[in-house]
Amino acid sequence: MELIIGSNVIRNTSGVLNIQGEEQIFLELGKNNQQLLLTIDVYDENRKHIAKLRRNAWAFNEKDRFNITTNPKSLTLIDKKTKEILVEARVLGVSKIEIVQGKIYTHTGQLLEIAPQYWRIGGITLSGNNIDSCGGAVSIE
Repeated sequence: MELIIGSNVIRNTSGVLNIQGEEQIFLELGKNNQQLLLTIDVYDENRKHIAKLRRNAWAFNEKDRFNITTNPKSLTLIDKKTKEILVEARVLGVSKIEIVQGKIYTHTGQLLEIAPQYWRIGGITLSGNNIDSCGGAVSIE
């Protein structure tokens, strides 16, 4: 699979994003209907685990704070409290997914931002990279 995260292209990836040593985001296409599926652990700035989404279905969603809207080729995860988009993603082609934008906290409380121009966490900004993930997860520390 190819993931486009901001202006970064990651080829030959499993669709998993390991953030600071923890699998936090997983994007995949459903086997039967090619529905874009998101698995994500959502934390707040204080490192509290406040929601868990598994293949577009809530395992838990503290105070019903988050909403996901989907259609087969796109999805948007929104914080209803702040109106911010946590993850917006879309299918661009066969085995090609783009994370259009996003803003989430990691399990360590650091902010991860995805914008069309970059992917940023802490003091690290990735922009314009072309990376081969050799079939594994994408990792950022």
